[in-house]
Amino acid sequence: MKIIDLTLELYDGLVTDNDLPAIGIKDEPLEHEGKSDSHPKGCRSKLISFSDHSGTHVDVAPRYSENGESVENINLKNMFGDALILDVSLLKATHEPVTKDLLEEAERRQGVYVEKDDIVLIRTWGKSWGEEGFFEAQALDDSVAQWLIEKQVHIVGLDLPNADLNQNSESGIHQKLLKNDIYIVENLVNLEKLPKHSRFLFFGIPLKLKNSTASPIRALSILDSQLI
Repeated sequence: MKIIDLTLELYDGLVTDNDLPAIGIKDEPLEHEGKSDSHPKGCRSKLISFSDHSGTHVDVAPRYSENGESVENINLKNMFGDALILDVSLLKATHEPVTKDLLEEAERRQGVYVEKDDIVLIRTWGKSWGEEGFFEAQALDDSVAQWLIEKQVHIVGLDLPNADLNQNSESGIHQKLLKNDIYIVENLVNLEKLPKHSRFLFFGIPLKLKNSTASPIRALSILDSQLI
């Protein structure tokens, strides 16, 4: 069994979405409020701050909507299962959106096809995470959202910080997918290490954050598993 980590490493000061604050990971002083005696010598702790949409994360409700599911109530059965990757990174320029036609072309080239209840990962970016042009790269257009809804998939994941097109301030792709119970995973890495011509298992379990529209996850793929 081989495991590939698809999770972006987090560190203090990292910005994973230009619309969100930087991640904070600071040393926590243990001497506050007279509690220093309760900790053994050498004890270390970090004070962590981040948006629920930071890093590799799953969206369960549009961040601009007051309605929708909260992440503590997420259907965990949909967060792991049979998965495949569709690589369109060489089929489009970074300023061009991912379309249904591109995904169907990737299916034909790779010989793998999306089925009901699948977890569909999409490689759109041919460089390393965060390189020049990354935050301006275009993501999914309306035809992809409708295609995934018709396929009745469980999750769509991609290597960009936002599944919506950059000019779409209303998060239309998010709203369409999430309204149809399709979770969205963003900021995946190492997608180039996944097999293009066969399936694998995907796991991405969120934190149990009450009243949150998203959560960071540890995203993993498992290859050569007898569970597939």
